[in-house]
Amino acid sequence: MTALVFGEILWDIINGKEYLGGAPLNFAAHFTKCGGKASIVSAVGDDNRGWRAIEQITKLGITHRAVNIYAGIPTGIVDVMLNAGEPTYHIEENVAYDFINLDESLPKLLKEQPFEVFYFGTLAQRASKSRDTLNQLLKAMPFRHIFYDVNLRKDSYTAEIIRNGLKRCTIFKLNIEEVTVISNLLFKTSLAPETFCRYIVDEFEISIVIITAADQGCHVYTDHTLASLSGIPVKVVDAVGAGDAFSAAFMFHYCHSKNAIDAARLANKVGSYVAGVAGPIPEYSEDLKRSLA
Repeated sequence: MTALVFGEILWDIINGKEYLGGAPLNFAAHFTKCGGKASIVSAVGDDNRGWRAIEQITKLGITHRAVNIYAGIPTGIVDVMLNAGEPTYHIEENVAYDFINLDESLPKLLKEQPFEVFYFGTLAQRASKSRDTLNQLLKAMPFRHIFYDVNLRKDSYTAEIIRNGLKRCTIFKLNIEEVTVISNLLFKTSLAPETFCRYIVDEFEISIVIITAADQGCHVYTDHTLASLSGIPVKVVDAVGAGDAFSAAFMFHYCHSKNAIDAARLANKVGSYVAGVAGPIPEYSEDLKRSLA
């Protein structure tokens, strides 16, 4: 099972400690931990954080041939503030992942085909260069599943960016708070989850919509039906990366089972585990590994 992931590589600074992260990188790492193979398209600076990122990405088993390394542009960082484990973010701008370029890497990626899964989000699209590169990539390469995890961050999205993402994806994932934001942005009204999913699927021809709701579990809309799955109680230590872990586990197991409900049930377990430990890419417990086997 192979995934190509597009977007930000950055360092989350949590309580003064730096953790390698960024939603696309977190997805790639957890997809690999589930048993898949992942390649990432991104950019880092030719600086200490950039080379530490490359070193850790290599250890995680993620292919990084399509990661630009830029002199004079810093690697991305995010200051993360936790309140009862729930994060808020201050995200630096004009960093390396705002300038992702595929001029040299695209021919190599085309030779690596096929990738079964393509993953992208919204943050890396805030800058025109990376946004254009994403469009170039989607036009050049076919994928069986295109997973759009919207991951809204303040001042980093527009209605046009979200609509363009929805036009390209086959699976759309967001959290319960984002339902309200996107409802108002796209449809000019607040919609209940089931109505929202119906509007999205009718307008954009998406096959699956996933709405996560932290400890309340998740909702999965497929075949014109909304299924709600209970969450797994956990004492939240650090929710950073939990949603990305959910996405990766869902996508990996959906590719195998073709059953969205079963995949979401297992993804709930992975996301809950990550929320209960520090850092976005923690080591998995033996119990969790057995569940994934």
